Parts: sequence; C-alpha cells; structure tokens
Amino acid sequence: MAFLISHSNDILRNLAIEEYLLRRKDIQEDILFLWYGSKAFVYGRNQNPFIEIHPDYILDDSIIKVRRISGGGTIYQDQGTLNFSIITNDFKNRINNYEYFLESIKNILKSQGLNVHFKPKSHLFVDDYKISGNAQAFINNKLLHHGTILYDTDLDIIQKALIHFQANAQGHQVLSNKQAVINLKDMIGLSKEELMNQISYQMIHDYHINESEIEIEEEKIQEIIKNKYQTWEWNYGKTPTFTIKEAIDDSVCDITIEKGYIVKISPLVDDRLLNTKYFNQDYIKHIKRT
Repeated sequence: MAFLISHSNDILRNLAIEEYLLRRKDIQEDILFLWYGSKAFVYGRNQNPFIEIHPDYILDDSIIKVRRISGGGTIYQDQGTLNFSIITNDFKNRINNYEYFLESIKNILKSQGLNVHFKPKSHLFVDDYKISGNAQAFINNKLLHHGTILYDTDLDIIQKALIHFQANAQGHQVLSNKQAVINLKDMIGLSKEELMNQISYQMIHDYHINESEIEIEEEKIQEIIKNKYQTWEWNYGKTPTFTIKEAIDDSVCDITIEKGYIVKISPLVDDRLLNTKYFNQDYIKHIKRT
C-alpha cells in the first residue's frame, strides 16, 4: 500500500485526487490518502441537497456544496475535520465492511482513554456521540473507503444546516441519518496535526504501507474538477426527481424538480419559473415557505 498526504485543503481538489486514483487501472497497489477539510457540505451520490441542507446555507456562497461519488449521508466539514481515504484492489469481504477500515482509528482513540465504538452501518461513536462518518464507492474493481473525523469542526453549522428541511418533499432520494455529534479536540491530548500523524503511523503499520511515490497528473486533476466537481450538472443535476409543496406568491403549488430544474408547477401560477434552476434567485423572490 502506498501513502499520500495532501498539502491542500481544497475540497474539490482532494475529491478529484480521490477519484483520479480510484479510476487509474495501472495502479495495482492499495493507497492511503490523508487530507484536511475545508468549509463544505458534501453529500452522497444519490442524495437531494435541497432537502438535506437548510436553504440559508444552500444560498451561502462561502460554503462549497459538492456531491461525492460514494453513497451515504450529507456531512459538513471544515479545517477542523480530518479526512482519510483507502483505495484497495482487495475488496473481497470488505465491501460494506466499514468496521474493518475503522479498526486503526478506533484503537488510536481507545489509547487516549476514550470509550469509542463502531456503530452500524458506518460510524464511530464516543459514548453516544458520533465522531466519524464513512462511505464507500466501487469502481473499476477497486473499492474506495473514505471517512471524516470531527476534531474541531463547527458543530453549530452542523446543528443549524443539516436538517431535513423540506419535510413535505416526495421522491426517491437517500436521506441522511441524523446523529448527535461531538469534537475530539477537548477529549484527547493531541493537536490536530498530532492526531493525523498518529493515524498515518498506525495505518502504515496495520496495512503494511510503503512510501512508494505515485505520480499525480495535474492536468487530469484539474480536468476532473472543471468537468465534474465545479458543475451544476454534477452537484445539483444528479439530484433524484422530487416534488415539493411550496407557496408561490399567494398560491400553494406542487413543484416538480428534475435534474435540478423546475419542470412542472401545479397549479401553474407563474410559467416564467418553468425550466429554470430550482432555488435560483428569481424563484426565491416568489416563494413563501409553507
């Protein structure tokens, strides 16, 4: 297994590196990739961000909103969040075996005196509080397991933003499982950097990692960022079709959104909104929350 640590906290770049490594068929060895977060909401490939994230934060351009290639729920992360990714060809008995990939981290935190335990399907908890969420993707006969660790993340944003805001939405999106969360910062005697170092040392030992170099083709990373992670089509257009009841001007309407666009309003009180992006500024001017 090779080891790679990112010196950038650019969420789009790190997601692009992850996908680039996962899709490279010529790389046969397993990879451990570590990186720090930045202010972003990251949601699963089959999720609806318009339901998962409070509208005030959808409209907040200071926080990135991005869809990832794995399943699972919506998370918020920032520079107080640690990210780890494991890419492996040895996927037998490891698909959906989240506990296997979390054993090293669990042992580190236990050594700090914490009552840490795995909670199905994919979380680490300290007592009754979640400190790590995880997800997986399977592409090109390779398994990606990645997760976050809450070290000093802004929990206030998590509490305010990550709610199922649109309770009346109808569709086939995957909903997040909301959990109480806590930061590790005040529970362990390690700085963020020291914790990241411990994770890298422990995983290097547990997974027999070498320090072989992997060449990253910067042009391809930028191509993935530009053509995928920066696009409306990926981040919002992949949202499963859904219908929501909202008040437009003085009428309560059923609004159908497909690929991120408004395709039907019933009753049709304002046809100017048809075939426009859901949650655009013109739409915001007209709606009244029910």
